[in-house]
Amino acid sequence: MEFLDTPPPAARSNSGWNFGRYRRPIPDPAIAAPGPFGRYRLKEWHYSSFVTADWFFAFAAIQLGYSAKVFAYLVDRKNPSVSHEYSVLAPLGKGLSFAPSSVRGETLWTHDSDSLRACYREGWIVDLDLSFGRNRLRGSLRMDDADALALLFLLPNGQPAYTHKGAGFRAGGELKFGNQTLLFDGATGTIDWTRSVALRKTRWQWCSLAGVTAAGDRVGLNLSAQVYADATGDSAENGFWCNGRVYTLGKVDFSIPPDPRREPWVIRSSGSDEVRLEFTPAGTREEHLNLGIVKSDFIQPYGTFRGTVRIPDGALHDVSGLFGVVEKHLSIW
Repeated sequence: MEFLDTPPPAARSNSGWNFGRYRRPIPDPAIAAPGPFGRYRLKEWHYSSFVTADWFFAFAAIQLGYSAKVFAYLVDRKNPSVSHEYSVLAPLGKGLSFAPSSVRGETLWTHDSDSLRACYREGWIVDLDLSFGRNRLRGSLRMDDADALALLFLLPNGQPAYTHKGAGFRAGGELKFGNQTLLFDGATGTIDWTRSVALRKTRWQWCSLAGVTAAGDRVGLNLSAQVYADATGDSAENGFWCNGRVYTLGKVDFSIPPDPRREPWVIRSSGSDEVRLEFTPAGTREEHLNLGIVKSDFIQPYGTFRGTVRIPDGALHDVSGLFGVVEKHLSIW
């Protein structure tokens, strides 16, 4: 798929959907599901992570129509087998209002005394005050903007999906966890902002990393399989960021071990040396939900990558030691 510098102003124009892959986000990705039950078919989420040498923090706000899910977790990289987690499921999406775009408006979550707000101001600002058991996690994080990998994709069900991916972005801020101050100055961040009239049964594998390499480059990676893919399995959202510039990558295969929580995952390009990665889990966040007609089954280990990524200009980047996540996901929604 061609990679275009300039996106259309909106996902849809008079001539129809503006399917394509763009280096900047579409300002108005106005996607709605048809029919009287359309609100229950439309899926939206905003996931971001922030990583330093000491800490990894990630959150997701997910609007499913019939429910909303908000989770966040904090990992001390010096003791990564122990994480602190926040997770709430809200019937009918109560408490979550979703931004109209990744670069317009704000996503706001309020539940009892908890709140999370993500908005775009020439970069993303995340303000949070969440209960993590006995402690509260509160503060503000920011993430600079850079090249996007923005994709408007025609799904096999004939409906559109839009996703704005970014990784390796400069980030910073400060959080307080109980009485402890967590400094995120010099952090590196990621974003996954998605709106989709998703397939009833959706499956994917995914990985994301961000950080500064031993060579001093600020990098990020987004790879997936079984979603946004053409007939050969080549995912249109595969990309590598180096110092704010994005480069598209081809098809990758995920080799998932029998014990995905503890054993290494292998991610490699098909027929080339573009991606040669091994991921070693340090811990995991997972969810297994079965409500009859609605099911969600995913495991998202976090940990350390080892290996290389070769970008289209031939430059080889060693990402060994960088921190991130992998995911195996199945939803019937």
